[in-house]
Formats: sequence, structure tokens, C-alpha cells
Amino acid sequence: MGYTKGLLEREQELGHPVRVGVVGAGQMGSGLIAQICRTPGMTVVAVADIVEEKALNALSNVGVTDVVSAGVDLDAARAAIDEGRAVAITDGLKLPQLPVDIVLEVSGVPEIAAQIAYACISQQTDVALMTVEADITVGVLLSSMANAGGSVYTVCRGDEPVECLKLVEYAEDLGLKVVCVGKGKNNPNKPHSKPGENLAEAERKGMNPRMLTEFTDGTKTQLEMTALSNATGFPIEVAGMHGIECNLADLATTLIPKADGGILEGEGPVVEYVTGDVAPGVFAIVKSESDVVTHELDYLKLGKGPYYLLSRPWHIASIEAPLSIGEAVLNRRSDFQSHTVTTEVVARAKSELEPGLVLEGMGSDHYYGWAVPVEEAREKNLIPIGLVNKSKLRVSKSADEFLSYDDLEVDETRPLVAMRRLQDALVKAGTI
Repeated sequence: MGYTKGLLEREQELGHPVRVGVVGAGQMGSGLIAQICRTPGMTVVAVADIVEEKALNALSNVGVTDVVSAGVDLDAARAAIDEGRAVAITDGLKLPQLPVDIVLEVSGVPEIAAQIAYACISQQTDVALMTVEADITVGVLLSSMANAGGSVYTVCRGDEPVECLKLVEYAEDLGLKVVCVGKGKNNPNKPHSKPGENLAEAERKGMNPRMLTEFTDGTKTQLEMTALSNATGFPIEVAGMHGIECNLADLATTLIPKADGGILEGEGPVVEYVTGDVAPGVFAIVKSESDVVTHELDYLKLGKGPYYLLSRPWHIASIEAPLSIGEAVLNRRSDFQSHTVTTEVVARAKSELEPGLVLEGMGSDHYYGWAVPVEEAREKNLIPIGLVNKSKLRVSKSADEFLSYDDLEVDETRPLVAMRRLQDALVKAGTI
């Protein structure tokens, strides 16, 4: 059954559609709000943004004009929602205190996203994230809390990690062995890329230069494939991944074991990315381990076995995010969670860094992300990239050197740091 039928049946039974609260009314948030308001059986009843005018504009742009500007007045906000009106508030952490069925976080800020998820789960409210940076930092903690308490925590459909996972699930349901799974990146990594170099392109694309830099310096790809690794338990084969240039037509003969003519040292499964013509799509290379099935797949023109390509030529971000609302609300299931700490994204200096420097966040002038096996991160005491922001450098660093806990004075007042400390303790104790 598709979600639409179930959502409409639910609306008829309860007398109202799924009530969605959205945190963040920027470019992505505004698109998500528009999509939800066009989805049968759900509506946006509350938008939270520190700039309340942005929340009001995001709602008015999709024709929602009967909006209460509640600010921090939660009583007024509750009353308005109960009357069937929409509200704008300024504190996303308060959304789970309103009569909403699910909260969607679209802030793009890991610190905020993690706090939103934690607040929702603590109050048994379903929550869906669009900020994968938060999931790779504390997703194991958040998913374990939600699963134990009965709420749903999920990363939203529409981004590459989730759509990769759907290919894995499809392959496994067919009894095929996954050898390699990943995404296409639309440009080569430029690890030393800085926001000042990306101003013109950012303006053309309507993006924040730092957000664009998180893509150009490769950090975003490292984050996304690490999230996939931690959701599936599939490792990366080498630090940073191979990241070769490879077109779609060659994937099934390249991302396979060396013994069969490919580049992989092992038999898989592994997580990987490529440049070439694959972006904006995702792929899984699978192996048939049955001669009968191989013959059938060859006959059906899937390729020349025993290795085959399963691919999806698109991911459409916020347009697909409402699918995760349907899965959470109707089926009480998550589309994507980190269940393991298999891979870690750590930080490498972009240039010479001097002691005393207070480091900025991802996409800044200071560092880029690099995926490493978690065993390596622990052995070298490397700090997860999500914790580097606002830390003070104790020592000098040359370009491409890794940053460790020993190198930094970490800002322990950050809630994200406290959550990661808790996750690390629970993982070490074997309780999550």
C-alpha cells in the first residue's frame, strides 16, 4: 500500500492530517514545507526559525496565510494549532511541546539538529533529520534512545545515504550479495577549497559559501558515505575511500574484487564513491551466487554476471523527505538509522594552522573531513569532525595533518560534545 492511501485513511479516522513541525525555514526548509503542504494526508502546523519572519514567509509562500506569530508563547501556539491554524515560533527545541505528530529538522546545523532530535526523543515525539552531520556524530545514541522509548528517529529519504540503503535492502531481499554500494560525486575533491574561493559560484546557486565548500572540499561525501557505513555496518576499504573516476557503464566491472578484474582488495561489502557520470545517482554492485540466477539475470539483460549494477539515477532531497513521514507515522519504522560506529569522519588541516586558533565549523578555512575506519580513529585518538567547531588548537598543524583530541581544547559546553561523550561511554560499555 502506498503512503497516500494510508495517510488519507488516517486523516479520515482522526479528523486531521499528520501535523508536522519543521525546524529551519531556509532554502531547504522552505522547499520541504512546500512539498509537505502538497502531500495528501499531512500538513505543516508549526515552523520554528530563530528569524521568525523567515518562518512566516515560508508558510505564506505556499498559501498558508492564517498564521499565528507566537514567538516563545507556547500557550498561544498550542491554542492556534488546536483551532486548525499554523504557527511560527522562534525556538525549535519547543516544537515537541506542541500538538505535532512529527518534527522535521532542516536547520543544516549539526549542533541544532542533534539537540532537536534529543529533545523530541526525550518527549516521545517522532523526529526526522535532514542534517546527516548530526547522525554521523551521535546517531547511534539517538537511534538507541528512540528505539528503546517507542518514538521514531530517522534520517529522511531523498539524500544519498538513505537511497543507497534502499538499494542494499532491495538486493538483500532478492538474495543477492552486495559487494559495493555508494554514490556518484559530481566533481573531484578539492580538499583545500575555501569559502572565499567559492563566493561567485555560491551566489549563482543561492547557497551559503561555507555550505558549498563542504561539498567542494569533499567533506559532505565523506560524511554521507560514513553515515551509510554506520547504518549498514559495511566498512570503507581505504581511508577516504578510493574515489576513482568511473562511469555508470563501468561500475560493475570496476568496483569488484581484484581477482575478478576490479579494484577491490576484498570480497566486500564496502562503501565507496566515484566521480564520473553517476551523480546525482546512487548504486549498488551485487553478485549472484547461483548459476541459475546468474543465467536468468543475464537473460533478462541486467548485465553480464555474476556481478550486476543496481542503480537509481537521482536523489531529490526535500521532495522525497515526506516519504519518511509516512513510514514513521503509519508503519512506526525508520527509513535510516546509524546502528554501528564502523567509520568515523575526522578532520585534516587545509593549510598551516597556528596554536591558539579557535577552529570554525565544517566548510570553513580550517579543515576538511576524511573518513577512516573507527579502529584507526580510536588508535590515533582522532577527534570526530562534528566536535571540532569552537575548539582551540594547542599545537601547530601542517596542511593535511590530522587533528586529534590531544591537539585541541574541546569546548565541553557544547551539547553535541556532551552527547558524543555519552555515546562513546555507552559504546565502550557495550550497552548500545
